[in-house]
Amino acid sequence: MIENKKIYMHTLNRERDITIYLPDDYQYSGKRYPVMYINDGQNAFFDNQAYSGVSWGFLDYVEYNHLDLIMVAIPCNFGPYMRESEYGAWKTDRAITIMETGRPGPGLGGEGEAYVRFLKDELKPYIDYTYPTNPEDTAIVGSSAGGNISFYASLKYPETFKKCAALSCAFWYYPFQYEKLVREADLRPLECLYFDLGTNEGVGNEFVTNLYKYDNELIYNALMEKEGKECVHFHIYEDAIHSESEWRKRVPVFMELFYRR
Repeated sequence: MIENKKIYMHTLNRERDITIYLPDDYQYSGKRYPVMYINDGQNAFFDNQAYSGVSWGFLDYVEYNHLDLIMVAIPCNFGPYMRESEYGAWKTDRAITIMETGRPGPGLGGEGEAYVRFLKDELKPYIDYTYPTNPEDTAIVGSSAGGNISFYASLKYPETFKKCAALSCAFWYYPFQYEKLVREADLRPLECLYFDLGTNEGVGNEFVTNLYKYDNELIYNALMEKEGKECVHFHIYEDAIHSESEWRKRVPVFMELFYRR
């Protein structure tokens, strides 16, 4: 069952349309369900809404595996550079800003903490109040910049987002800020922290691919020095490019880690 809602984001002073997947029998099953929040939610369910015409296929996966789960898909902000803003916990430096926009400026990003507080303090309480959830079983998922903010949410608020899948993270936007976040984080509340990397993230651009490779390894090495590192799962996919079609293939990998039965 699919429901569409319009939600006001008080922390950001704007509205967002969200899509909620609910088990067909949720109203009378007597069950309480885990919840998964999906960033870049336009790519979650339907190919005709997905950025590249290929969705992550969450509906197919959940229905095929008879998985009892509520999924909340939050589309990105489609305004100019607003996706980078909401999914960026910090502002980019001058070099990254020029690289992404072609001109100097005040930096991209900076609304990420407000966005995560919307998820944690507004959206999650609304979902937990409205539907029969298990509030202690909450996952967050995203890719690229959406993976960045998912990773940030889970490391900053591990008691809330205990499961995280962050695919093809663009850590190179803020590598040292993420390394510092990892070193200061308490991993012990986390149940699963999955992240991954394709060996062709730059889609033929070796410089970009190396940015992804170096900074993902930087974060992985920092995680391996932490207490609680047993929750960490880092996967490398040979020849995989930066695309929804590749991320769709990885859904069974992290969903099995999240919801082993």
